[in-house]
Amino acid sequence: MKTIFGTLLLAAGLFLLSPAPVPAQVLTAEATALNPLKIPYVDCDAEIDGRGLEEVWEQIPPLTAFRGYWDGEEQPKTELRLFHNGEFLFFLYTVEDNDVVCSHVISEEMDIAKEDRIEFGMRPEDSTAPYYFFEIDSQGRVLDYETRAYRHFDPSWDSNSLEVLGRPTETGYEVEGKFALQELRDLGVLTSDGKIRLGCFRGEYFSDKPGDENCKWISWIHPQTAVPDFHVRSAFGVARLEEGR
Repeated sequence: MKTIFGTLLLAAGLFLLSPAPVPAQVLTAEATALNPLKIPYVDCDAEIDGRGLEEVWEQIPPLTAFRGYWDGEEQPKTELRLFHNGEFLFFLYTVEDNDVVCSHVISEEMDIAKEDRIEFGMRPEDSTAPYYFFEIDSQGRVLDYETRAYRHFDPSWDSNSLEVLGRPTETGYEVEGKFALQELRDLGVLTSDGKIRLGCFRGEYFSDKPGDENCKWISWIHPQTAVPDFHVRSAFGVARLEEGR
């Protein structure tokens, strides 16, 4: 990003202001349409144990462009690694969080919406078709649902292939999982040429703050909305599965 300078015209003449802070990179859906996120093909499997210890994860460069676009504050680190093996899409979220908000017991899936969590959204090219959300807490518990624009949710829907586990770490938590590519094709969110409209998000909750102050929203893509909103098409970037070798 270019450093922005301001000028102030005073009676004594023209003075140059100090450089303003350089803003964090703003990544938009339009930018990813021109340069999709590449999800590498790796001819291997990964055991879903929530630990992310397999060597394959060391080969995958992390996606780190997660920002809290709406308040300008620096947010704790979020990293996401993705790869596929032609049968499954694997993911590993590594989250920095010194105050993990997590209920020991939940009575229903919607309770997960009150916790720290990572999120995926996947939607087809057809803007009138249903799209799908997966909200996963630090223990690997899942709130998944089908939805239609705008915000018509069906929480009774469940993925038939998602396998996921989460675990605490010394610096936060990790969530590891996989989706069957065939399910993503059946849902219409994975095209025949390997393209997927993907939203990658995080809800960062605080145990010591009240009301609306107890959560910050973090996203890979800036939806270009005035307030956080992950249920608009502009919140989803374009990713593409690389072909097998």
